[in-house]
Amino acid sequence: MAKKYYAVKKGRNPGLYTQWSEAQKEISGFSNAQFKSFTTKSEAEDYMNEDSHATFEETDQTVIAYVDGSFDKHTKRYSYGAVLIKNNSVIEELSNADNDPQYAESFQIAGECFGALNAIKWAIQHKYESIIIHYDYLGIEMWATGKWRANKKVSKDYVAFFKKFAPLIDVKFVKVKAHTGVMYNERADQLAKEALK
Repeated sequence: MAKKYYAVKKGRNPGLYTQWSEAQKEISGFSNAQFKSFTTKSEAEDYMNEDSHATFEETDQTVIAYVDGSFDKHTKRYSYGAVLIKNNSVIEELSNADNDPQYAESFQIAGECFGALNAIKWAIQHKYESIIIHYDYLGIEMWATGKWRANKKVSKDYVAFFKKFAPLIDVKFVKVKAHTGVMYNERADQLAKEALK
C-alpha cells in the first residue's frame, strides 16, 4: 500500500503523521480542525506552510535573510549561502564550506543550519533587533522552535547555538519553496554552490 502523510494544520498537536490513527487522535472532537492527507511528504509540508506565517512587520531594526545549503557528495563537503537584505537591496552576502565528518553525514542540511546561524550572527553583530529568515528546508524553523526533536549532531548543535543567539535578537521564519525562481533564494543557493568550488 502506498504511504500516506497526514498533515494536521489545526488540532491538538499540529504536525505530520504517517498513521491515520495517530492523526485522528489529534483532530477528533477538536473544533475547526484542519487536516489533509498527501502521498508525498513535500506536499504535506507545503500544505503545513501555506499561510502559516503572516507577513512580518519590518522596522528600521529588521534585516531580511535568505539562506540555503549545498553538498558535494564527491568531496563530502557541505556549504551555505546567505543573502542579507535591507530596503529591497542586498547589503551583504555570506558563504562558506567545510567538511567536518560529523556534520557532512547530514549532507546539505548542515549547510542550511550554518547559513541560518551565520545570518543571525551577522545581524547581531550589526546591531539589528530582529531578523526574518527565509529558508526552504523545514528543519531550520522546526528545530529552532522546538517542534521537531533534534536527533543528529548537526541539529543538536544548531539548536544549542540558536538558543545562545535567541535572547539577543528576535528571529522570525518564512518558508519558501525551493527552486521556484524566488530571486534571493536562488542567489543563496548559487552562493552555497560556489563555496564548494
